[in-house]
Amino acid sequence: MRTTLKRGIGRGAELDGSNGNAVYPPGPISAVTRYEQPPLPARTGVGLFGRILLGTLLILTSVGLAIAGGAYLWFHESVADVRAHSSDVKIAERSLKAVLPHQAAIALVLGYDQRAGVEYTSGSRSDTVMLIRAQPASNGNGAISLLSFPRDLGVDIYCPNSVGTGTHFVQNARINAAYADCGSAGTLATVEHLTGLPVNYLITVDFHGFKEIVDKLGGIWLDIDRTYYNKNVGTAATDYANIDLPPGYQKLTGEQALEFVRFRHTDSDYVRLARQQEFVRALKQQFSSNFDPLKLPSIVSTITKNVEVGGDPSDGTVLSYALFALTLKGGHIFQDKIDGVTGAGETSAPQSSIDTAV
Repeated sequence: MRTTLKRGIGRGAELDGSNGNAVYPPGPISAVTRYEQPPLPARTGVGLFGRILLGTLLILTSVGLAIAGGAYLWFHESVADVRAHSSDVKIAERSLKAVLPHQAAIALVLGYDQRAGVEYTSGSRSDTVMLIRAQPASNGNGAISLLSFPRDLGVDIYCPNSVGTGTHFVQNARINAAYADCGSAGTLATVEHLTGLPVNYLITVDFHGFKEIVDKLGGIWLDIDRTYYNKNVGTAATDYANIDLPPGYQKLTGEQALEFVRFRHTDSDYVRLARQQEFVRALKQQFSSNFDPLKLPSIVSTITKNVEVGGDPSDGTVLSYALFALTLKGGHIFQDKIDGVTGAGETSAPQSSIDTAV
C-alpha cells in the first residue's frame, strides 16, 4: 500500500485516469438560471394612503351593496305583507280590473273599526268608503282625486256569493251595510254599480292601525274648526266616543285624530267626510315635509299589520305610487263631493248628483 501511494497509484493518486483506474464523474451542472428579486422600494406616505383609501372604498362598497340588498329584501317582504292574504280581500280581488297602460288607477279604500277584547264582533261596518283616483304625469301635472260616500247613504247593495261570482241584490240599504253583510266584495260591487267606474285596487284599513301610524309620525297638525267635546257618562245623549278638542291649529295624537275624523254626533255625515279628506291632505303634507328615513321601518311595519291591498301590486308599482304621492305638487289633490244629500239617520242623494261627482 505504501508503494502504491508513493508511486501515485490508486485512489490517493491524482484523478487523471493515468493509472487505469476509474475517475469519479464531475458534479452535475444545473440548467436553471437563478435570479434574485430586486429589493423592494421604500414605502412612501402617498402609497400607504392610496392603499388605505382603496381598502376603505372596497369596504364601503361591500357594506353599501349589503345595505342595498337588505333594503330591497325588506321592501319586497313589506309589499308581500300587504298583499291580499285574508279570504275577504282575496274574494274581492277577483273582481278588480287591470290598470290599462297610461291610464289613471282607481282604488277603493275601506276603513273599518274592528275592536279588540270584549268589543270584538264577527262583523264590522265600514266607517269610510272612499275612491282615490291617481293620475301620474311625466310633466309634473299629475293629480289625486278623492270621492267619499256618506256611510249612511241609501243605495242598492250588490253582494257576491261566497266564491265571488254572481250577486244577490238588496234594494235601498245603507252603503256601509254592504261591508257588514257581504264583506269587501259587497262594497266593491256596490260602488262599481253606483258609479260605473272600474276599480283597480282595494285597500282595507283597520282604524286602530290608523292611530298607530299617526303616532309613529309623531302626531299630525290639523286646524280644528270648533270645540269638539263629549264625555260618555252612560246616558242616551252622551252614548258615543269621548272627545275633547279645543279650536285652533294644533298637533293631534293618533287617538285624537281618530276621534276628530269619526265625530258626527252634532253635525252631519257630510261634514265628517270633509274632516276625513282634510286629514288625508294633512297626512300627505306631514309625510312630504317631515319625512324621517329612520322612522320608515317602524311606520312600514305598522302599515303592513293594519293595511291589506287587493290587486296584486308589484314592488315597482307600490314604489312608483308612493314616490308620486310624496312628490305631488301642492294644489294637485282634489276633493269631490256628492251634492244634494238629504236625510238624517239614513241619507239619500239623486243619481244625477252621484254622476256629477263621478
